[in-house]
Amino acid sequence: MRRGKQAEVFGSLKSESRAANLKDVAERAGVDASTVSRVLRGDERKPAKAETRDRILQAAREMGYRPNGVARSLRTRRTEAIGLVIPDAGNPGFLEIFKGVQAAASNAGWHVIVIEGRGPRHGNLGWERLVTEGRVDGLLVLTASVRDPVVRGFARSGVPLVLVNRRSEGVVGSVVMNDARGAEVAIDHFVSLGHRRIGHVAGPPDIDTGRRRTAGFRAALKKHALVARPAWMPVTDYTEAGGAEAARRLLKEAGRELPTALYVASFLSGVGAMGAFKNAGLSVPRDLSIIVSDELAVAAHTDPPLSTVLMPVTRMGEVAANMLFGAMAGRAVSDVVLPDQPRLMLRASTAPPRQLSP
Repeated sequence: MRRGKQAEVFGSLKSESRAANLKDVAERAGVDASTVSRVLRGDERKPAKAETRDRILQAAREMGYRPNGVARSLRTRRTEAIGLVIPDAGNPGFLEIFKGVQAAASNAGWHVIVIEGRGPRHGNLGWERLVTEGRVDGLLVLTASVRDPVVRGFARSGVPLVLVNRRSEGVVGSVVMNDARGAEVAIDHFVSLGHRRIGHVAGPPDIDTGRRRTAGFRAALKKHALVARPAWMPVTDYTEAGGAEAARRLLKEAGRELPTALYVASFLSGVGAMGAFKNAGLSVPRDLSIIVSDELAVAAHTDPPLSTVLMPVTRMGEVAANMLFGAMAGRAVSDVVLPDQPRLMLRASTAPPRQLSP
């Protein structure tokens, strides 16, 4: 191939592979770039003629034009990104929340930056720089404790912030589920199977979610005229190791007076607790029925498959993200409890107590 022809072909390929810009669209539409910019931004202060507008939009579609996000950010002084601060990247439950956040962000044309925060009791949260350096325009926070001076300080600073699956004193703007009702659904099912000795692996008392699930558990027992012994209510964090440690503590403190059913405040805690019971020679559900809060697909693949309380986790993320976008647009935030009713996903980890089995 002759060098001149080769250069022509390569030049053509380079031109086709290069992303179209405003000037390219303007040349094809036969107008100036400023007119293209106004039309594509939807700026009606100096509207273009309908024929011109249609010609610009058609040219942009044909050329596959995509707005320059960096340039737009400089112009609007927005990053077009929000931060999603989660406590533990190893917890699969947060993926379900992320799905809802991502759906809302995608509809709004924003990006989501996921950060693993280390919690309010640590000096370096890891996500402070995202805010102080202006890398995000708002925050969705899943790490707040009941009394959280760090998160409260961010909220008071004027940074748009919404708590997800958490509530914290002095911070307005949160989206949570009806956790008390979720606990009640689990206890009602245990009672329907004939259980009267029901325990609870509770979440951390400094986290609002754990408090509400424990309150729901106590209220449900009271409704059925039942009482749980203190030894049947170990407290732990929302981790597999924490659940295992809580189960071992329950076995030690309860001795021969074990519960026959157990409601666990988180999925990972339930997995850990079930493993500890099996290591101690107990069979689930023959010796101990278990229901955990929050449905995850992996629950069908544990041994035995875990019964769960299905909560509107994904919708919670979506509602919280939309609230945050509203806050960034100047609208007031509020504290929302989703009205969705929890329901059971029954699998093989629940059965009548042994003395009632055939």
